[in-house]
Amino acid sequence: MPPEREVHPYGRSADEVRRRSLRTRRTRRLRITQLIVFSLLLVTLVAIGAYALRELREPLAEPGMIAPKTLRSAGAELVCPGADAVPLSPAEVQVTVLNGTGRSGFAGSITAELAERGYATGDPGNTSQASGPAVIVHGPEGYLAAQSLLAQVPGAQLRMDQREGTGVDLLLGDGFPGLAAPEAAQQALEQPVQPPEGC
Repeated sequence: MPPEREVHPYGRSADEVRRRSLRTRRTRRLRITQLIVFSLLLVTLVAIGAYALRELREPLAEPGMIAPKTLRSAGAELVCPGADAVPLSPAEVQVTVLNGTGRSGFAGSITAELAERGYATGDPGNTSQASGPAVIVHGPEGYLAAQSLLAQVPGAQLRMDQREGTGVDLLLGDGFPGLAAPEAAQQALEQPVQPPEGC
């Protein structure tokens, strides 16, 4: 006769009870592991969200955009030009053209035109600081450089910040009419500049 199997009081064999107990323990361990993994993921997501929220709240310069500058800040005193001073020659002026319009590649095309007229040019970019069709931004030492660029862009607004040197920015806005004719610009470059207010 076959050996008798050990029978559980409720009709299950001891082997079945052991197997069931092992399955229960494995299931419990799996659930604990899943709970730990999900908890770590949740903590990581919360940390990433908090960091992203903090970054979004900080006022950062947009890619390809110039940071807002404080205009006519304390300590920015314009260097007055001498009597009968004329604008700087194009070769002495570093110009960076920044596009404040929705026209793609606009700053690049104006940069190329200014380079053809002898200006040293920086990399074109974008700006949100244009307040009119054309704004020329210069530093305290850059008035004659700004006047040189003004000969190419008649009617542009002049704006001063605290930058060093004679480099200027040309901010293009909606309604920019384009550069003056080369002959008219050359004539303007040969005329004495009007002294700025306060000089």
